[in-house]
Parts: sequence; structure tokens; C-alpha cells
Amino acid sequence: MSDSEWGPPQNADEFGVPPASDYGAPGMTPEQVAYQRGQQDAIRRLTTPRMTPFRVFCGVLWGAICIGFGIGAIYNLFSPNISEFLVGEVISGLAGWYDYRIWTLKARRLFFII
Repeated sequence: MSDSEWGPPQNADEFGVPPASDYGAPGMTPEQVAYQRGQQDAIRRLTTPRMTPFRVFCGVLWGAICIGFGIGAIYNLFSPNISEFLVGEVISGLAGWYDYRIWTLKARRLFFII
């Protein structure tokens, strides 16, 4: 390998630091760019949901609702009225879908049902 590959970049100053235009917007120092990136990270951290105890409780509750309606739907499958089975299966499916969204942190609002 030649010496030019191991040395500082061609447009660097005498200390090997590239000009500020290589960091982001023209005229911004590396500190300003880092500050902007930090601000964006802070906004992202505030807007992303976290796994809180309330989220865990809601996930367990909606899982129990899903299982309960699923068992009830299977029980009603053997009764002469098929509409009870279909209603129970639809509610169980919707509760399971919402439970999945809670556990994968996709649900923005948590609904607590007693």
C-alpha cells in the first residue's frame, strides 16, 4: 500500500481533521452536528414506547381475554347456535391481534379493560 492510503485525508488540515463541510451542513462544526444528532435521538427516545409495567399488565390482560374468548368460542362450536362461535372467534382474534401489538411495542394507546 502506498503512503497516501495511510495518511490523513487529502482535504484535511495539518492535524488530520477534515473540514467542517464533511460533517453535515456547510459551516457547521462537529460539535454542532453532534448536538443536532443528540437532539434527534432525544426526540426519538421520547416518542418511542417503552416496556413499562403497565404495558406488561395490559399485555397479560389482553392475552387472557384472547384465550378466554377462544375457549368460549370452541365450547360454543358444539352448541346448535353457530353465531355464538363466530362472535367469540372474532373477538378472540381481535384481542389476540391487539395483544400482539402491545408486546411488539406497536400499540400507541393502551386500553385497560376490567
